[in-house]
Amino acid sequence: MQIAPIFATLVASAAGFYSSSDDWVAIHHVLNTYPLAIDGKNFALLSHVFTQDVVANYNTGVGVLQGLGAVEAGLQESLAPVSTQHAFTTTVIDIHGQTANSTTYYTASHFGHGVYEGAVLYAYGKYFDDLVQMEEVWRIQNRTLIYMGPLIGNQSIFFGPG
Repeated sequence: MQIAPIFATLVASAAGFYSSSDDWVAIHHVLNTYPLAIDGKNFALLSHVFTQDVVANYNTGVGVLQGLGAVEAGLQESLAPVSTQHAFTTTVIDIHGQTANSTTYYTASHFGHGVYEGAVLYAYGKYFDDLVQMEEVWRIQNRTLIYMGPLIGNQSIFFGPG
């Protein structure tokens, strides 16, 4: 099996998924800013990820949040008792002019504090995002989180005394 021709075929077929490499890189940067913001607890940085009128459906736990302020506050409150590391893996981006859709797989590790020091809760899932290009920058306008399996570990780290 020759890897180079297979890779070239994949790259050529993927070229139809985005209008330019600049757009793809810009969207990828937006997507990757999200874990840096929440893991670093710099929730104001989410203004570089989401539109002002974002609708983010986090399903269980945080629920549906409408507007950038609600997303910042909801994530800040829900993640306050823990430290986190969000790792993104597979990402597919499909660009249609000034709109785009992406699917991103993630693993989220949540680390307990205080009496829960050493306890961890793992989540596996994917984000479905609808993005818009506004004044030459890309932002997520709609986000839906889908869990791909059960939460693994100690869920008490979010609710008990820390």
